[in-house]
Amino acid sequence: MNAKIKVGILGAGGFTGQELMRIFARHPNTELVYITSSEFVGQHLSQAFPALVSPSTAALKFSAHPQTVNDAGKLDAVFLATPDDVALRWAPEFARANIRVIDISGAFRLSDSAVFRDYYGLEHNQSEALSLAVYGMPEIYREKIRSAKLVANPGCYPTAALLPLYVYRELVDVTKPVIIDAKSGTSGAGGRKEKDGLGYSTVYENFRSYKTAKHQHAPEIAQELSRFTGTKALLRFTPHLLPMYRGILCSTYAFIQKGKTAADFAAVAHKTAEQEIFLRYRENVDAIELRHVQHTNFCDYAHHIDTETGVVQIVSAIDNLVKGAAGQAVQNLNIMFGFPETSGVY
Repeated sequence: MNAKIKVGILGAGGFTGQELMRIFARHPNTELVYITSSEFVGQHLSQAFPALVSPSTAALKFSAHPQTVNDAGKLDAVFLATPDDVALRWAPEFARANIRVIDISGAFRLSDSAVFRDYYGLEHNQSEALSLAVYGMPEIYREKIRSAKLVANPGCYPTAALLPLYVYRELVDVTKPVIIDAKSGTSGAGGRKEKDGLGYSTVYENFRSYKTAKHQHAPEIAQELSRFTGTKALLRFTPHLLPMYRGILCSTYAFIQKGKTAADFAAVAHKTAEQEIFLRYRENVDAIELRHVQHTNFCDYAHHIDTETGVVQIVSAIDNLVKGAAGQAVQNLNIMFGFPETSGVY
C-alpha cells in the first residue's frame, strides 16, 4: 500500500497519545486527522502541546470523545490511548465499522474475562471482540497481526519481561517459579496522567515497590509466557517506581532446563537479534542501561548464567512510552498495512 492512510487517536492528550503524535509527525505513510481528549477539547494542538506541532499536524484540533463512530470521520485505523472502560466500549464499534483498531489500554489483553474482572475491576461485556483480538507483540504474533481487525497492544512491563523470555523460551523451566523484578519511570507507573504519589516531590530521592500483591500486568505476563512455552507458568512479579520519567529495566530469574548449556543461550540470543530489528543482544548484563533505549523502539537484553544455582538472570530494558506503548503500537500498524516495521519508529 503506497497511499497514506488516515489515522485517529482517542485519548491523544495523555502520555502515550503525545508519543503517538510525535511519531506520526515523522511517519511517511500516515496522515493524523483526528485526535480526542477530555482535557483539551476545542484546543488546537499548537495551544496544548506546541512541541508536537509539525507541518502535517499544525491544523489539528482536539475533539471530545465521539458519540458515534461517524464523529471520527473517514479513518483507516484508530488508536485507543484511553482508560480501559472507554476502550472496552469503542474498540468493537470501530472494528465493526471496518476501521482497524490498535488498543493501548488493557481491555483486550487477557483472554479470560473472569481474570480481567478480578484485576481490572470491570465486567468484560465484549466477548465477540475479545475473541477477535490479537495480542500485539510483533516478534511473537506477526502473522496474526497482519490480518487483525483489533490488536491488543501489550503492557509496558509485559513487553520488557516477555520479549527476552520468548528468546530463551526453550531453555528455561517455567514450571518452577519465574521471578520478575521490574523498575519503571513514573510515566509507566502512572499510565496516562500524573497521580498522587507520582509527583516530583514524592519520587525524588525515593525508591519503592507498588501493587506488590496484585498488579494487572502479572496475569498478562503469565498468560503469554504459558502460551509460547506450552506450559502453565509459575510467576512472581514485583514492580518498582524509579525517580525518573521514562524507561523500564527488568531483571528476570528463571531455572535452566536440564541439559541446556551456556552455548545454547548464546546461540539463541545472537540468532534472534539478527532476525528481529528491534531486539538488541548485549554480551554482558551490566551493559543494559535505560539511557541506551530511551526515545527508541528497541529492547536491549542480555543474560548471565549462575552455574551454582542453575538459574539464568535475564536483564532487559525498554522505553515504556515507545516499545512499551506508542512505538510498538505503530509497529503493529505498520504490519497491519504492509509498511516497513521501522516506518516512523527507530
